[in-house]
Amino acid sequence: MTAYLPTMQGDIPNPNAWRDVAGLIPPANLSMVPADVNYPDNGDGRYWWQANVNLGPQFGAIYFIGSASFLTGDFNLEYQITKLSNDGSALVLSYSLDGGTTWVDTTLPLIQGLQLASGSVYQAFGAATGLAVKVTVTGGSNVPGATLSEIAVAITRNFNSRPNWDFPNALDPINYNGTVVDAPGYDTLGTLVTRLLIRLGYSNQTASPPPGMQNLLQEFLQSSQNFLYRRYSQLRTRRWFRWKMVPGQRFYSLLDNDENVLEGRTLDIDKPIAAVAVQDLRNVWYPLIEGIPSSLYTMLSKPWRPARYTIRNAIEIYPAPDQTYFLWVLGHFGLQSFSASGDQTTIDSELVFLHALANAKSHYGQPDANNIEAQANALRAELVAASHKTAKYVPGTVSVPPAVRPTLVQFQNNSGG
Repeated sequence: MTAYLPTMQGDIPNPNAWRDVAGLIPPANLSMVPADVNYPDNGDGRYWWQANVNLGPQFGAIYFIGSASFLTGDFNLEYQITKLSNDGSALVLSYSLDGGTTWVDTTLPLIQGLQLASGSVYQAFGAATGLAVKVTVTGGSNVPGATLSEIAVAITRNFNSRPNWDFPNALDPINYNGTVVDAPGYDTLGTLVTRLLIRLGYSNQTASPPPGMQNLLQEFLQSSQNFLYRRYSQLRTRRWFRWKMVPGQRFYSLLDNDENVLEGRTLDIDKPIAAVAVQDLRNVWYPLIEGIPSSLYTMLSKPWRPARYTIRNAIEIYPAPDQTYFLWVLGHFGLQSFSASGDQTTIDSELVFLHALANAKSHYGQPDANNIEAQANALRAELVAASHKTAKYVPGTVSVPPAVRPTLVQFQNNSGG
């Protein structure tokens, strides 16, 4: 590998802003992916270490050599252990904020069974003068010929989207919703009440509002959110919901979904549903068709792979599952609690505020109520339009690919089919 001088401008995720103990830029362990790992031989963008008690780490520390101006904010070390040595040792992920003089060590959890252990180590830079990263081993015993532990480390700033699972398991519901990154940081009920008091002319009474006024303003805010949530379906409340299906069971409660246990969210069946599917234990997904014609109940006692569904007071599946499946519904979750001072809005808090403010100003006869409602409508229109992302349709701009002629596939007599 050829070494070259850095530009001194690289940010910390840039491999060319790092060197190893041998002076190679980027470090050698960027490309030294273990041969038994299913990743490209020339590297997958992460830094790899192999180690055991007998041999020690096969690669040393790596050092940031980019511009010191990038040592600000925070960084995240996202790791994935792909193999653990049979000598009983554990891996230690370490970082240094002074260029390698002192180190902060994190002993990583051991692999459970055949699963891969994944996670992250987060740190704010503070008054850092340098950045270095290394992997070592701890514990275990010196076993000649022991296998090597393998670990990949990505150096990122993605603290808010760090791995929050132990294995990319297709049957784990947490892998289908962005648990961390979908929290938009909306205002709380207490904050919005204070803002309403200020805009209504009571800025000198925010700590002690007139009798009954706080309850009135809370009612404006709660009513505003309820109306906007029901009226518009594009306000960031859509997610996947999952139910574990039991052989022979056809009805599933809306409250008993896995998301309700994990995050306290329940499917709102009065909002649009985008998709319904069944996942089997091989991770094969099948779409379900809405509606169960009454004639199909003739075969009610014949379990098989579910093909249809309907939602009444519960979710009904037909036919009853013949084995364990997972039912998935892509829909909207209901409004979260919005009664305590610290409760956040479920939808965009500025939209809720402006709509409530317009109603409050109209209630108190203030002349600019219509202006505020116009602002609320303009913001609502922007939020709805933005929700379409790249799915927007502009006439004449979508190129339709040419139709592909069907091809007859010949099967030999001895090849099945």
